[in-house]
Amino acid sequence: MSSASFMYLFISMQAIAFDEKGIEVSGQGSIVVIPDKFSLTLTITERGRLPSKLKVVVDNKSNAVINAAKGLGIEEASISSDRVNLRIVEEKTSIQLQGVKFNKPRQTSAYIDGQNINQKPNNVTKHKKPLFELSRQITVHFNQIEQYDNFLGHIIKINVSHIASLTMSIEGRDEYYQQALLKAISHAKQKAQRMAKQAGEEIGKLKLIKETSSNNYRPIYAKSIMNETSSSAHTSLTGNQTITARVLVKFGLKD
Repeated sequence: MSSASFMYLFISMQAIAFDEKGIEVSGQGSIVVIPDKFSLTLTITERGRLPSKLKVVVDNKSNAVINAAKGLGIEEASISSDRVNLRIVEEKTSIQLQGVKFNKPRQTSAYIDGQNINQKPNNVTKHKKPLFELSRQITVHFNQIEQYDNFLGHIIKINVSHIASLTMSIEGRDEYYQQALLKAISHAKQKAQRMAKQAGEEIGKLKLIKETSSNNYRPIYAKSIMNETSSSAHTSLTGNQTITARVLVKFGLKD
């Protein structure tokens, strides 16, 4: 390699090193907000031998739940009632040997559940009908936590099978996240200024800004209390939720 080529390569490497001169920092910003959207899912389940009768019971309870929600001023658009789910419940076979009677040599008559298994086919007990389980899920959305407390007080008397945890979320979450992003950028700039000052430098133009967090949302839950005393005397508290944003920022340094 000629001396001229070597000198050109050296100067190019210096230029690259000069371009890379700067300071890179991370920043974080948070916004504390109060949840303002609430959802509650409950399940109505009945078991029996006749699906048609089960559906009548489940429908009556479902209507009672929906009417209780409407009575609190909740619109139909905020109530979802899924289709009925029907399944056959597998029952464990229970065999009880109550006695053995000897009639003739080498011939016995066994009694199972009080029935002689050696009887003629016409006298054999009929096959038991399968056990069915019929269920329906209903989800109710609230705009105020007070509606949830009042709703619980009504559905306790309906004797629903299961109440899931209350889901709490935030309307306009994206707007809050944008505010958190601005705070994260300011935080990163302040860090860069302090670091540069400590090193005897001064930050220059912004070279890079990268969002390192995502506005993914995971709802928070609160346990539902299912007893009449707590539902009438207890007021649910929503607490606060923190929305956080993170960024990666790079500044140049002034000469």
